Amino acid sequence: MLWHLAFNQLPKINEQLVTGREDIFFGAEFDASAGTHKLPDYAVKYYIDTLAADPDHLRGSFEFYRAIPTTIAQNEKRKEARLTLPVLAIGGEESSGQSVGNTMKLAADNVQTLVIPGCAHWVAEQAPEQLLAALTTFLAPYRDGTAAAHD
Repeated sequence: MLWHLAFNQLPKINEQLVTGREDIFFGAEFDASAGTHKLPDYAVKYYIDTLAADPDHLRGSFEFYRAIPTTIAQNEKRKEARLTLPVLAIGGEESSGQSVGNTMKLAADNVQTLVIPGCAHWVAEQAPEQLLAALTTFLAPYRDGTAAAHD
């Protein structure tokens, strides 16, 4: 289901088609991108209500996609000055998986990849405990500031 990448980049027509129907459009988006472990109804409702509350919220959600060509150009330039700091790349098994880490390796030298099982696009919502544990472990050496001085 990649049609939304092009639709979300359209100028204004998508806001006109989605306004007042946020629950239909984003409900389908959340459902399709969640894999087998669907998001809880309260989480989907929260996001949809937030997007529907203000036209700028909806516009902002589409602007992310409209910026894709600019982001691609920026990422090409980023490859010229590689990141040397440690990077933790996290993907859901049912979505991006290893590709998050593989993408980061194009611009960074020290990449650790974590693929969270039973999780799709919404890692924080679908696997909050695993995400927190991974971040805590990854960041632990930097808590006192000494590890950063060695990297």
